[in-house]
Amino acid sequence: MSSAFMLCVIREIYESGSAGFVSSLLSSVENYINLQSRDLDSVHCAALRFTLQHCTAASLNLLWTSIPEEELQSILPLFTHLSHLSVDRLLLLKILHCCSVSDVQQEAAAVLLSVLQHKLDFSCRSALDLTANTDSEPLHLTADDCHEMSRVIQRAHSDTKTRLILHDCEIHKAGIYQLFPVLHSVHLCCDKPLLLQFVARVRPEEAQSLSQALGEELDLSQTQLDPQVCRGLELILEYSEGLTELDLSQCRLTDDSLDLLLPNLHKAQITDFSGNSITDAGAEKIYSIVTRNSNIKTVRLFNNRIESRELFSKDPRIEIW
Repeated sequence: MSSAFMLCVIREIYESGSAGFVSSLLSSVENYINLQSRDLDSVHCAALRFTLQHCTAASLNLLWTSIPEEELQSILPLFTHLSHLSVDRLLLLKILHCCSVSDVQQEAAAVLLSVLQHKLDFSCRSALDLTANTDSEPLHLTADDCHEMSRVIQRAHSDTKTRLILHDCEIHKAGIYQLFPVLHSVHLCCDKPLLLQFVARVRPEEAQSLSQALGEELDLSQTQLDPQVCRGLELILEYSEGLTELDLSQCRLTDDSLDLLLPNLHKAQITDFSGNSITDAGAEKIYSIVTRNSNIKTVRLFNNRIESRELFSKDPRIEIW
């Protein structure tokens, strides 16, 4: 059923006051309420509330749907009647801010994360509207936006980690600091420029949470690792457990910057140092660490400034040719 027709039908049912028709409608559409790309006025929102009040475990599609903020506040408590909710990143932001308006909305945090399948997705990639001129510009998240994200995650008190997807987003320093307190409760997915900001600003007491949020693979390839980022990366490696792959290829690493990372090099099973400026001196230090740690499976050193290679032929885990 098209969203335009669905909206027309639920409005007719609402105006008739026939609650029994709601179950008949949802049965015919397999409990799927499609309101995608609609502009909802106050009557439409009243019809949606009426529908939600008389349904159970429905799936609601509000992608690219416009809802007045004052109406959204009255719809939010009815998400308890849903099993799944689909929203675009702009509507998601509005919903998060609504969660802090009153005590009723604040109690909805756990329900909201549940119907969103424990995923807060602010990327523009996962749901592109191919029927319109999709806005693919970066989403600028303010410190207030990040504060609301953090509050909802904290209030949910969920044992399930939330996937926080920040691809195609820009966040200034104040916003980054708002997210650190909930990193122990999330799986963090973001582009490399934003990842560098998290790494550069991590403090010792937050390093373990950030390490856990980033998961088993850490890819910083083709970025410039300045001393501040290297110090943050040093902290993350110190607290990391189960890191399978660390990609630091083409990061303009020198022997000096490498020294910060060497004490915890053994934390990663596979490390890629290809395309940097590591010399024989740095390579010999890497060799010494590899020979002492059986956890290390592979270290790649292609395209560095290493001239003496005979030593490394003794350990096949070091790939240099």
